[in-house]
Amino acid sequence: MRSTKTNDGNSFLPSDYVRGKGQARASMFAILLFVLVLAGVIGAFFVNHQRWNRVRDEQKIVTASFKEETAKIEQLKALEEQRVILTDKAEVVTALKDRVPRSVLMGEIVRGIGPGITLTEINLEGERVRPPAPAPTTKGAVKSIGVSGVGNGKDQKPKKPKVHPPKFKFSLTVDGLSENNDDIADYLASLKESPLLGLVELQFINHTLIDSIEYRKFRITMTLSPTADASLVEGTVEIDIDGHKVANVANVTQDTQD
Repeated sequence: MRSTKTNDGNSFLPSDYVRGKGQARASMFAILLFVLVLAGVIGAFFVNHQRWNRVRDEQKIVTASFKEETAKIEQLKALEEQRVILTDKAEVVTALKDRVPRSVLMGEIVRGIGPGITLTEINLEGERVRPPAPAPTTKGAVKSIGVSGVGNGKDQKPKKPKVHPPKFKFSLTVDGLSENNDDIADYLASLKESPLLGLVELQFINHTLIDSIEYRKFRITMTLSPTADASLVEGTVEIDIDGHKVANVANVTQDTQD
């Protein structure tokens, strides 16, 4: 009886058929593997595409927010420039306004005069305080490079010089006669207590004869305080342009502080 096994002992089928069957299975497996890889690549492409779309949408949102905030910053810069201009104008107007009328200043000088004192001369001198000179521009300095190009640093317009409000420094000299030194000391103490005056100093006391009567001739120098304001003097009354009484400035200030 003949055996049904082939020479290799593995199968009854012809070797060509078995070889073709194996190649077919290998081809199907390769095709399946290729389809799986292709599906993975296509899936990854779609996932990355969706991510890029989300990133692009977020970028658009961020760009819009950035433009909006940039517009707000520009508005804030414009408002800040307007505030600086208005503040400078207010400082100039305030500096030009005389906060201490000469009548109030004279009242403070004569308020503490005792019965034995006679003022012979009052001299008021004013000197304008010059603002500090601007720092000179250093030649050959490195200019900043702008965002859009190198030439922006050269095209910048020079800044306009700032207008400083006028400031004045006032000094007063008071000459007088007195019969005794005590009245001069009391008058000096009264001037030192004034909220409008500062650096009150007695320069000298000399003996002098007038109509055979001995007097003490004295000189007192003082300055007008930089923060002097008529509202600091008790009993000062504000008068409008028509000469009518507006309010008691010292009382209004005190109520506001309380």
